[in-house]
Amino acid sequence: MLIAPEESESVIGRVKGLGRVNNFQTQTQRIAQGGSGMSENATTKRDKVELNISISREEQEQAFQQTSLRIRTPSVDEKAKELRALAEKQGGRIRSSNFSRDPNGHAVANVSLRVPIKNYPALMQSLDSLGKVENVSVQRQDRTDAQTDEANAPADVSIQVYSQGNIVSQESGLIATLRRTLAQSAGAIMWSLRMIGVAIAFLAPWVIGIVGGIWIVRRAMRAKR
Repeated sequence: MLIAPEESESVIGRVKGLGRVNNFQTQTQRIAQGGSGMSENATTKRDKVELNISISREEQEQAFQQTSLRIRTPSVDEKAKELRALAEKQGGRIRSSNFSRDPNGHAVANVSLRVPIKNYPALMQSLDSLGKVENVSVQRQDRTDAQTDEANAPADVSIQVYSQGNIVSQESGLIATLRRTLAQSAGAIMWSLRMIGVAIAFLAPWVIGIVGGIWIVRRAMRAKR
């Protein structure tokens, strides 16, 4: 974009107002009046300002710094909602989030957020109010471009808010142990009854045959008398 020198400051100001400036560079050239191209020896000269602009979506911009951490708290759902408010307070926003809970009461919320790097220290300090902060890992992307607006560069923070759940799970507690013991005892009794039934079914024909044979023999002996 070529800008007249007298309008350059106002135009550049309006361009910067459109969003966060990542790289900013201006170049001033002197050209001959009414001519084209550069002319260092022209007798009549005027300045022109060249402004190079690149526009990109904020979501596509690479984070200047990436942080991952965990927060342990008994109230996962409530603290995850508070985390959203803390991010918005520091000029950030939630990029993604999800929540899950297992049968043992172990709850987990994964939250990914982005804040300006200038507000990153304040955000990290505020996380202590949510619970015990653990396993903090920070990776910084160094940039050599002197024109980079580092103060407003994005910082991504990935947070896992979790609870320990029940110390003794439902499958290993006293009630569960008694339930399993009773179930095993009932199973053993039923197995014994089945075995007795099988034995009776196996012996019954023999018993009936023997008793019947004895009865027939006695009848025959009585008839001979």
